[in-house]
Amino acid sequence: MLKIATTRSETSCLTVHLWGQLTSEYVSELETALNPDAAPQIVLDMSHVTFVDRKAMEFLCSVKSRIVIQNIPSYVMLWIEQEFRCGGSSKNSRTKS
Repeated sequence: MLKIATTRSETSCLTVHLWGQLTSEYVSELETALNPDAAPQIVLDMSHVTFVDRKAMEFLCSVKSRIVIQNIPSYVMLWIEQEFRCGGSSKNSRTKS
């Protein structure tokens, strides 16, 4: 289960807070919450995320360049860094042999 809540600061920064497990079933809901038209700056706060699955991690990689991700769990940060070192997708790295 994942809870998504948003707050807006006086500087028009939209912060999206997550609680729980970020799995593929919530990616479309999170994508809606991270709408680039919602605010000039969007911050994703992952301080209360306990689990991220592969599909959700791929989504995080795809939005990382346009939002600020804060309080990201260390294993997710390492996973994202590994994806970028391997050419953006483990699927791509498997086909390069």
